[in-house]
Amino acid sequence: MKTRLLPLVVSTLLFASYATAQGDWTYLFKDVDHNEFYFDFIEEADPEEVFEIKADGTLLIKGAGQPEGYLQTLDEYEDYEIKFEFRWPDEPGKSGIQIHSTSDTAHSIWPESIEIQLEPEHTGDFWLLNNSIDVEEEQMPDKAAERNRRIRLTPKPEPREYGKPKKKLENEPDEWNALHIVAKGDTIQVYLNDKLVNEGKNASATSGFITFQAEEANIEIRNFRLRELD
Repeated sequence: MKTRLLPLVVSTLLFASYATAQGDWTYLFKDVDHNEFYFDFIEEADPEEVFEIKADGTLLIKGAGQPEGYLQTLDEYEDYEIKFEFRWPDEPGKSGIQIHSTSDTAHSIWPESIEIQLEPEHTGDFWLLNNSIDVEEEQMPDKAAERNRRIRLTPKPEPREYGKPKKKLENEPDEWNALHIVAKGDTIQVYLNDKLVNEGKNASATSGFITFQAEEANIEIRNFRLRELD
């Protein structure tokens, strides 16, 4: 089910006029409503029920028990960085941010894009939806689907104290994590809690919409902001 509450307008890769700018950062979900985004679902669903935009600019995605679907920006972006915090308020599960998205469907309900996975123990993985990207050989998993390859850069292990468990990069599900995505030219870098967890070069897509998934879990996203890079 497609829900377009405003005509799709591509603004020649400029930042959306509806977002609130603070300094050189643009906060995507502050002082906006659902009319300023595009929605699509695999079955009938109410966008305002699945994607709750709170007064403080927090986006609560209620994926649990809902049809799969997404929220997508009306404008396209190129050469930019994104920062935000996220957490799972209850049972953790899969979700994702898809960058360099198009309006064409690649698989199931999901548009052509490069997805940054939001999933316990897999945050920062790339899912490639009708796209390609080059990574170092050590980033490749043992088993990789030809269509949707999951690729991850394993961070260098931190020193650990004897008798204490190895430190996880992700915080506990109900605690906030910080994600930083840098998309410059054909290179994408992903930082989780200030640690580089993925990097790819020669991406087949270098611009497009930004898409937020509602998949199988509830997830909160706050302070979602982006800015252009020189």
